[in-house]
Amino acid sequence: MNINSEEFEQYLKDPGDSELKALFKEAEDCLQRYDAKSEEVKQLSQQMQDMTFSLDLECAEWKYEIYADNRNDLEDNSN
Repeated sequence: MNINSEEFEQYLKDPGDSELKALFKEAEDCLQRYDAKSEEVKQLSQQMQDMTFSLDLECAEWKYEIYADNRNDLEDNSN
């Protein structure tokens, strides 16, 4: 059975039954809310990745500073 996509879209917009129309509207509203939440999750995920990268970079800087300080202390002690 082939379904004409234009006829199906029209049926979804106006199925002829008010209860069915309300259900289709509710489903569309739910889909829009889901899409909005999905986008929000993507943004929060990107923020978390950015923060993680920033923390990794900061930790690397601290490790380098500690390494450099220890190296300088060793050089000072050898003199």
